[in-house]
Amino acid sequence: MQIEWGDAGGLVGAATGIAALVVSVLGNRKARDANRIAKDGNALAEAANALSYQANEIAVGANGLATEANRLAQHQDQRDTERHDVRWEGDWSGPGQYVLSRRGDGVALDVVARVVVDDEEVSERAARVEAGGSITLDFPTARLVFLRELREHREAETGYAPSLAIPVLPDPMRFRMHVIEEWVQWKTELGAPKDHTQEHRLATLGDFE
Repeated sequence: MQIEWGDAGGLVGAATGIAALVVSVLGNRKARDANRIAKDGNALAEAANALSYQANEIAVGANGLATEANRLAQHQDQRDTERHDVRWEGDWSGPGQYVLSRRGDGVALDVVARVVVDDEEVSERAARVEAGGSITLDFPTARLVFLRELREHREAETGYAPSLAIPVLPDPMRFRMHVIEEWVQWKTELGAPKDHTQEHRLATLGDFE
């Protein structure tokens, strides 16, 4: 059978159209693949940028921590070598009035003082106590006991107790049977914590003279 030229031309045109369609489909597919790859690349780039930003933030934070650590270390060194002359001495200033006197030329900050006389405990606070300053603590029970002992002491000095109408023999240890405990906490000007503890046994509750 012979193919007419017109039919041959139609076949060639159809083949050309199919080829063009195939090329177009393949081209579109490649374009979509390229777009997808480009989008994936952009996403990876954004993720990399985000990680880089986080890394920078972490680095900045680490530098800040290192700076703070150095500052604290320097501050600790200064506290360790700080000259601080503060001492405390306790004594009775009057019946039931116990005074913790500040000695030395330093400054005591955030002071917490606690004194126990026998079974009676009293606490006081002070924001700042300069050199030569003091903290006074009031002991009502110790005051009553001291006044009674003072009367008995005077009776012992005369050798006679009017209330009993009998001779009284002096006993030097009779009024020295008390226990006084001192406890003081404070901070230096650089914030270093300090403390003072002292126990007085065989103590009196005041001056009988």
